[in-house]
Amino acid sequence: MPSDLLMNILTRIREAAAYKSFPDWYINELCGHDNRWSSDICAKVTDPDNPTKKTWQSFKIVRAWHRLPNNRWIFGGGWRHHPNVTLSMMESHAIEMSFKCWIMGIPHGGAKGGIAFDPRMYSREDLITITCKAVEKAIRHNCLGPKYDRWAPDVGTNEEIMQWIQDHYSYVAEPVTCVTGKPIDFGGMPGRKEATGRGLHEALRIFRNENVITLPECPTAILQGFGNVGYHYAKFCREFGIKIIGVLDQYGGVYHPHLPISDLITYVDNHPQKTVAGFHTICGGDEIKNDKELFSISADIAVPAALEEVITPEIALLLDVKVLLEGANGPTMPGADPILADRGIEVIPDIYANAGGVLVSYFEWHKDTNLQPFDRLLHPPKESDEDLVFESMQNALSRNGRAIINLKRTIESQTGKRIDNRLASYVYAMERALPAYMVKRREQF
Repeated sequence: MPSDLLMNILTRIREAAAYKSFPDWYINELCGHDNRWSSDICAKVTDPDNPTKKTWQSFKIVRAWHRLPNNRWIFGGGWRHHPNVTLSMMESHAIEMSFKCWIMGIPHGGAKGGIAFDPRMYSREDLITITCKAVEKAIRHNCLGPKYDRWAPDVGTNEEIMQWIQDHYSYVAEPVTCVTGKPIDFGGMPGRKEATGRGLHEALRIFRNENVITLPECPTAILQGFGNVGYHYAKFCREFGIKIIGVLDQYGGVYHPHLPISDLITYVDNHPQKTVAGFHTICGGDEIKNDKELFSISADIAVPAALEEVITPEIALLLDVKVLLEGANGPTMPGADPILADRGIEVIPDIYANAGGVLVSYFEWHKDTNLQPFDRLLHPPKESDEDLVFESMQNALSRNGRAIINLKRTIESQTGKRIDNRLASYVYAMERALPAYMVKRREQF
């Protein structure tokens, strides 16, 4: 049964705050939100019982905005299309987005939102109708725009949908940028689609280089999720010397000690449902039916790259890995964290590990608006070149990953208490944003 995601995040903020002397007002600020929006849209779409007819349907849309440490900044974050979209869930992800941005030095407050429906059940024409209706409602309520909130791809959305949003916003409101993750031919940034998956490899590399984790030269991995994040993580595995042996998505999965990843990617590309299910019959591997089967496989690395709360306490007890590399947002429940720590499984947390997509979205926004980072060491690429994009992303992940690791070691040395990588990442984000908050409140440093 799902837990309260928002309460999980607030609990972690307070746990992290116990390691540093943060002002009480600051913790209260971080545990609240600037704004929340929930509405309904009505759209005439294909009748699921009769594809030749159109019928009116209602769809719930939500958006949550966390906090702005500096009033000159804007909000930014993903826009998703998924049946499980709720306001509380988006509130939790908005906080995580803030922390991700602050870790990387990006001048944004976190936001997150979406439409509660299953896009796989609708035609392309229907998706355009639903998306444009949501954009019109968001414009009417001042919930989208370059001076307030920029949207980005998330679960169930992609660069094509971002372009629909941008085009409709320009038609209904004003011809200025309002989203990131656009197609390259329409102002997007090269490498944005690949950024989160590739960034996971960069994050792992830093933790290996800093001797936080010890892995064999060619470690094995199990991967949950084969959407944008999981797909591109798998695509870069050979480059980073990772050997995937098990993959599972919402339809099914496959295990093989010598899984041919290139063949699997080709199989998914050509499959009508873009799934890995059924590939076991082609490669001669074993079928994986559920999370328990996947996470029971012995490997060096486990990569949850799908949805929230998949690493439950029960799964944490099953894992036979050295590292949990979080590709999804909020994949680990708080009750699982102490189990993972007791079992010696090192967690590279989501708010750091999957920040590659956030970084490249910001690079695109910087190109469109020239909004400067608050971290003077963060250098957006001067040209829209994929190699330069990945170099800037790698530098940011490397610098801030080392800072989190050093902060963790300093806290443990000074307090004599153990702190995990997740809470150390929270503390790092909170320390980075505090000076801006204090200026905003006219507080003394």
